[in-house]
Amino acid sequence: MEEDKKLYKEFLAENSEAFNAIISKYEKNLIYFITRHVKDIDVAQDIYQDTVMYLLEHKEKYDDKYSLKSYLYLIAKSRTINYLNSKKELSQ
Repeated sequence: MEEDKKLYKEFLAENSEAFNAIISKYEKNLIYFITRHVKDIDVAQDIYQDTVMYLLEHKEKYDDKYSLKSYLYLIAKSRTINYLNSKKELSQ
């Protein structure tokens, strides 16, 4: 957890290697998490990319008193729910 905080601070200081380290650390597990809900690896990868973009665009929103891992899963969960809701609306 301390490693994540350090990497995130480096990411905030515009260190792209720190950002890449964060993303590569959680990529497989997040895609697996999303795939369990959407049942489609391609869709899961798109949602994962959306999660990464959210992190990039809203980097100041993360509060480091919480786990970065939990924050990333929360974003992924939210994006997954949005996808599932939109898919449900289209089928009605």
